[in-house]
Amino acid sequence: MSTPPSWDNLRRHARALETALDSKLTSYSKLASSISRSGGTRDELVMEEEGEGGYKLVEEEVEELIAKLTQTVEQLSETLNDPDETPSTTMLHAVQRHREVLGDYKRDFLQTRTNVQHALNSQNLLGSVRKDINAFKAARSTTADALLNERSTIDSSHRMTDEVLEQAYATRSDFAQQRSSLQNINSRMGSTLNTLPGMNTLLGLIQSKRRKDTIILGCVIGTLTVLFLMYVVG
Repeated sequence: MSTPPSWDNLRRHARALETALDSKLTSYSKLASSISRSGGTRDELVMEEEGEGGYKLVEEEVEELIAKLTQTVEQLSETLNDPDETPSTTMLHAVQRHREVLGDYKRDFLQTRTNVQHALNSQNLLGSVRKDINAFKAARSTTADALLNERSTIDSSHRMTDEVLEQAYATRSDFAQQRSSLQNINSRMGSTLNTLPGMNTLLGLIQSKRRKDTIILGCVIGTLTVLFLMYVVG
């Protein structure tokens, strides 16, 4: 059976725990103040919570130190109940003082933790509002981009329509010029034929002679072909 720690050892252990607890509570309060002043996003708060020296880690360390100090103070109180040794006034005052210090630390810790939770809730609310604002801005930007794209498409269609109309007008102008040129040619040909009255008759005779020559040439070729076939067959 292990020997219970002595009064002096418990006092030294209690003082060491109080010193460590005071330092941790100071660090925890500073982190809580930085979170309260922070306007960061939720991701930044998560980094403060989970990063090295984050408030969650310090919070857990403070809770652990409070639990250890509570146990030590209870052990000091138990030593006062020893029937073989009557506690002195100094011992009673020391235990009372340790209890008061422990109570102060607990109140400070609870108050600081409440402040941290309020700060986180505020930051979450601000983050939600920022998210809604960013979503609204993104939606407006998307709508504006869509309208600009639609306007660009309409402008492009108008330009294409103008180009097609310009080409149509140019083609119609070309057709008009060609028609005018053909009319001029026909007029000149009519004038030429009128100045040469026998030209039509001459052209008719030439065409008639050409047809006769073609018929004669066809007959000769046909006769020679028949004679050649008769010669080959015979």
